[in-house]
Amino acid sequence: MLYWHEVNRVRPGMAQALLAAVEGDFLPIAESYGMRLVGYWQVAPGLGPSPETVAVWELDDFGHYVEVVRQRFEGTKGDIGAWFDGVGEWVASTESLLCFPSALTPTVAEIKERGLRAKLCSHELIHVQPARQAEYLRLCEEMWFRRVAEPAGRSIVGLYWSPWKNTRAICIWGQGAEWEDVNPFGQREGWVADTDFDIWQTLGREIRTDWDDRFLVPAAFSTVR
Repeated sequence: MLYWHEVNRVRPGMAQALLAAVEGDFLPIAESYGMRLVGYWQVAPGLGPSPETVAVWELDDFGHYVEVVRQRFEGTKGDIGAWFDGVGEWVASTESLLCFPSALTPTVAEIKERGLRAKLCSHELIHVQPARQAEYLRLCEEMWFRRVAEPAGRSIVGLYWSPWKNTRAICIWGQGAEWEDVNPFGQREGWVADTDFDIWQTLGREIRTDWDDRFLVPAAFSTVR
């Protein structure tokens, strides 16, 4: 699988209009070309730049991606091209990245089968040592997720890395299936006093140099919501 991760910098006051347009106009277009939505989120106030949206789309492979690009620029229907030409009505700019998934990242089919829900997600843009993105995610799954995050009630929405951005990895974690389950600092007294957390911080620093976090709230049409 291939994942299309995008961050949209929304024009002030246009967030709801953008969501309505994505749901009513772009989602049917994307589905007609076989693009499957993992999630569509707004950045929550208090952590991260706003207004922004984050979206992740699932594609079969690079052949699928190339066909979507061909349709965008040369397609006879013109629908996907018209969408991208007109999205500037709501979006000031977009930053996109094609990514590979980590081993434990669920596909859209698995997300639906499991009924994966998350009323709040944390979105981590991880800065890593050059060419160690995939290595970081393997370590993250084995150490951080299994020993710290999963026991604290976290779920994996998607952990991604791109060969075209050799110092970045992306981690999207579900913070709780329902609002009453959400606790951004874990279900225990505090991670900073946890031995496994301390070990992870020590190991992680061997690869990780920095990170930037956002909290995300799903749109009503998001697959993970």
